[in-house]
Amino acid sequence: MSDLYRHPEHYDIAFTWDLGPEIEFFGRVFAEHVPFPVRRILEPCCGTGRFLLELPRHGYSVTGYDRSPEMLEYARRRVADLGDPVAARAVGGDMVTALFDREFDAALNSINSIGYLLSDEEIVAHLRNTGASLVKGGVYIVHIACEWEGEPDLGQNTWTMERDGLSVTTTWRIESEDRDARLSQQVCTMEIDDHGKKSSHTFRETLRLWRHYDLKELVSRSQALEYAALYSESFERLPPGTRATGEMGNLYHVLRAV
Repeated sequence: MSDLYRHPEHYDIAFTWDLGPEIEFFGRVFAEHVPFPVRRILEPCCGTGRFLLELPRHGYSVTGYDRSPEMLEYARRRVADLGDPVAARAVGGDMVTALFDREFDAALNSINSIGYLLSDEEIVAHLRNTGASLVKGGVYIVHIACEWEGEPDLGQNTWTMERDGLSVTTTWRIESEDRDARLSQQVCTMEIDDHGKKSSHTFRETLRLWRHYDLKELVSRSQALEYAALYSESFERLPPGTRATGEMGNLYHVLRAV
């Protein structure tokens, strides 16, 4: 497990943004692709619990799971503050083995969390178990970026977020891509300013390098989901057959439980 996920407070500040537009988009996807009202949502890799807090405000109940003890403890404290265990809960679990028996109407996997599964076998097991955790006709929305068609942009993306006097400046960049091994080597650096006390952490992340057809093939192998639709990072539906590339950013793949 990456050391990045052993620093939940810093991670939560760094990756905090307004989830409202994305949750509104999820609602549109549910209305278009699910033949019944979506009420119960599963979130693999729930992290610090951002969606666990926000989704109930939009009328959903949500269960998140995570394998990081630090993230899980942080998320559970936040969920406890809601005072409603039916609206949100955080449980231990990992993507390969987590299974819930047809408990959920939909599932969400944000900002390439599924990319930490590196082998086809791990991904197929995850897709099979997630599909089996959904009511038939429910959807799994997977948010990933594919390999670049040309040379990958190895430039860095830097942003600063602040909360209660604690500032986190995060730089995330692609270090290299191995297309034969289907691995992406990435580097995350966090510069922390905690009321004038400064520190720095650097984390090296190995993620799945997705090819445009990978997910469709693995979904088919799972026999628990089928590929339904593709949306851009600006929430627009893309035509069937669109070739997903890194140049397009993070895309939303909609998978339907069968």
